[in-house]
Amino acid sequence: MTQRTIRKIKQNIAGHLFILPVILGVAIFTLAPVIYAFVCSFYEIPITKFTFNLGRYGEFIGLKNYGKMFTVYTYRKEFLQSLKVTFTYAVIFIPLMLVCSFALALLLNQKIKGMRIFRTILYLPCLIPAVCSGLLWSRITDPDKGVLNNLFQSIGLPKFAWFTEASTSMPAFIFISMFGIGGNMILWLAQLKNVPQSVYESARLDGASRARQLFQITIPLCTPMILYNTIMSVIAVMQTYAQVVTLTGGGGVDMSLYFVVHGIYGNRVNHFGYACALSFMLFIIIALLTLVTMKTSKWVYYGEEG
Repeated sequence: MTQRTIRKIKQNIAGHLFILPVILGVAIFTLAPVIYAFVCSFYEIPITKFTFNLGRYGEFIGLKNYGKMFTVYTYRKEFLQSLKVTFTYAVIFIPLMLVCSFALALLLNQKIKGMRIFRTILYLPCLIPAVCSGLLWSRITDPDKGVLNNLFQSIGLPKFAWFTEASTSMPAFIFISMFGIGGNMILWLAQLKNVPQSVYESARLDGASRARQLFQITIPLCTPMILYNTIMSVIAVMQTYAQVVTLTGGGGVDMSLYFVVHGIYGNRVNHFGYACALSFMLFIIIALLTLVTMKTSKWVYYGEEG
């Protein structure tokens, strides 16, 4: 080891010591469990009461856990239903959330007194944990004693089934999920603040209307945030679980809200190997969707080069 290398190590040792706890935390609590789960996905591991030995994986079955999703009727039916529910929710919710959060950001970007209060109020639902939010909404949407159905009846409207019928479960869940768009709204606001005011001034001097400024200046300059919000929303939607469980107690009526993560947690005890395989299948799906989104992002404007 040369003197130069030793000198560099001494110069950087303080920084390495500061980041060591983070590195150890990621290695012990993230990387190690991921590696263990990947190994377990190739084994048949019946587990009861979570008393399994980390050194004993059970019976090695190769790729059979992955094959079960497509070949064994029970597993295939469950897996395809979870994919159908997850993608239906994603296709409807993500565009709706992007448009509504962007519209809110445009409204709250005005220089009006008291605007910060409205921003805070709209962001507050994002601070409520998913489990607490689910429990709260389960009371609000109770078909008999819920606040919303009582309100509907008081104005002469019929009760809404909410999560007691398969046909209304998905619309109800999308409606509830829309109350969490405050996080995306804050990101849009940050992006809108970065749009140069000089560009708008030049457009106004040229006689551009507000609509033309929106579609030819604001939206093009916000395309990096559109891409970021889309990717993060896809990742979040694919992992939907906690709020659904607290709202419905499971996957909803006739598995109408049975997401992919439900299959992972549902098989974690008696079919731990299959649950691990399902989690890595979910990882592959998310990775492919992210890759496709990135590969088709030529419409994103990053500013002038050079």
